[in-house]
Amino acid sequence: MTIPAEQLPTLIERMIRIEAKLDTYNQNHADHEGRIRLLEERSGKLDVIEGRLQSGVTTFADHESRLRGLERRMWVAAGVAAIGGIVAGTVIGPALGIGG
Repeated sequence: MTIPAEQLPTLIERMIRIEAKLDTYNQNHADHEGRIRLLEERSGKLDVIEGRLQSGVTTFADHESRLRGLERRMWVAAGVAAIGGIVAGTVIGPALGIGG
């Protein structure tokens, strides 16, 4: 196939435009591949973070039950102290001449 000489400049310009578009596409593709790799790396890190958060939720639930147990014991101790105070006041008060 022979190309006429008068069409050669137009053909060369067209080929240059096609090459520029291909270069742009290749650069965009390389950038896209880089972003995909970065997302894949971050995804692995997110899995680790998700696991840590899940264990934290479990620890928090355990922590919550321990706090409730401590609070329950505190109220029992407060009740025992109140009853002890009443008994002590009833026994010691008359001995000191206080009360009735």
